[in-house]
Amino acid sequence: MSMPSLLFLAIAFFMGVITSIYLPMNGVVGKYVGSALLANIPFYLLGAITTICLFSFTGNFSAVGRLRDVPNYLYLSGFISAFLVLGSTFLIPKLGAGPFFILFVAGQIIMALVVSHFGWLASPQDPITVRKILGVFILFFGVMMTTWR
Repeated sequence: MSMPSLLFLAIAFFMGVITSIYLPMNGVVGKYVGSALLANIPFYLLGAITTICLFSFTGNFSAVGRLRDVPNYLYLSGFISAFLVLGSTFLIPKLGAGPFFILFVAGQIIMALVVSHFGWLASPQDPITVRKILGVFILFFGVMMTTWR
């Protein structure tokens, strides 16, 4: 496996930064309207409009027909996405952004190890090692230290 370019690493880091901003923003919307569910509606509506506009600039309209070739279970990602945003909208005002994101990222790291170990979802296979297991234990210790009150 080749080393990702510095640009890709920077983009991944920036995505983490903006995730730590946009999910709490949705939580504030939920407080304004009094409903985490209602706060998701403009989020996804604007997300769909933005995606459609960006797609229209690519001119690759022939790709639309290939959507029917996608296995149905992969469309669950939209369902999962709605629950992720809804969960963050509900939980960030209750837990705080720090504890929420620490637990959120810890869950991502652990599941990413499993997905990579088995090569699921077209991920390059990267076996779990003793070193990675030790890292997970250190992660758990760090999560407990930073979220335990």
